[in-house]
Amino acid sequence: MISLYIHIPFCKTICSYCDFPKIIAKDELKSKYIENIVNEINNLKIKKDEIYTIYIGGGTPNSISINLLKNLFEALKKYLYCSKENTIELNPELINDELIKLLVDYNFNRVSIGVESIVDSVIKTLNRHHNKQMVIDKINKLKLAGINNINLDFMFGIDKTTLDDIKTDLDFIKQMDVTHISYYSLILEENTVLMHLYKQNKFKPLDEDLCADMYEYICKYLKSIGFNHYEISNFSKPGFESKHNLVYWECKEYIGIGCGASSYYDDYRIDNERILLRYLKNNEVNKEYIDLQERKREFFLLGLRKLSGVKISDYIAKFNSDPLADFDFSELIKNGLIKVSNDTIYIPEDKILLANLVYENFVSN
Repeated sequence: MISLYIHIPFCKTICSYCDFPKIIAKDELKSKYIENIVNEINNLKIKKDEIYTIYIGGGTPNSISINLLKNLFEALKKYLYCSKENTIELNPELINDELIKLLVDYNFNRVSIGVESIVDSVIKTLNRHHNKQMVIDKINKLKLAGINNINLDFMFGIDKTTLDDIKTDLDFIKQMDVTHISYYSLILEENTVLMHLYKQNKFKPLDEDLCADMYEYICKYLKSIGFNHYEISNFSKPGFESKHNLVYWECKEYIGIGCGASSYYDDYRIDNERILLRYLKNNEVNKEYIDLQERKREFFLLGLRKLSGVKISDYIAKFNSDPLADFDFSELIKNGLIKVSNDTIYIPEDKILLANLVYENFVSN
């Protein structure tokens, strides 16, 4: 089984924190891009029952026209009705009745909505274009249409925000009764508006101790209302973990289509051209062989993002060797940063904020 990721790099406006491949473009360029994507899908040498999950991300996938989305979905149709999970990322202000009907018609059973916050000052800082009531209305319409598996993206650690702002967002999450929450800490990335402001001393990251307090409060609150904290930044109601994202964290194979998309299969990592016009002209991919030792390291670097950790038996089955012999865990165990229990190696939840110290062990090994 293999998963499929499709990148739509277009946006109506550029969010101040985003460093993903994206562009504000004219309809002609969008049409050319989707035509290119459709051709790539049609040339896939994969049987329909071999696709495990499909994820359409961005950018802002619902910033392109309904007709272009329909062309894309039509090319994917044979896979959409066989895969276990079909997800599309949406901006709330661009959700309408016609789009919802199209998603239902093509068997999309999961949506991920970029909310980030419902606090007006935070929305303005992030250059988002929704409000609280709009998000409520769009979620209710999706549920009414039968799309009940809904993820909401939220963000914390933004300059001048307070714990009360986080509480406002969390109370909103409780009110909306969705199945999945991705709650990310703001990271200042190069080539973003916020990084530009930071270099001009007009923006600064929130104090690390306050960020830690926010994270701990978020985790405690979401668990109290029935969410399972199953990955560092992800929480789900029982049975609603993101199947597609688990593919990444469990080092399973996936194919990425589109500008800036990545693939991982047959022990190779393949990165597509990030600049749109170059991608359309001649997608010169970067193909890198991942040797055995690197694959072993990635198994832990990604797998330990899950609160359940990694199974020793899975490692042995995959690599035909013992992880306790391949890596020296003694100092990590001594310092309480990881635990080994029966068949599992994991980071204790109260040490998850120190996960980078654990990851350093695998980078240096």
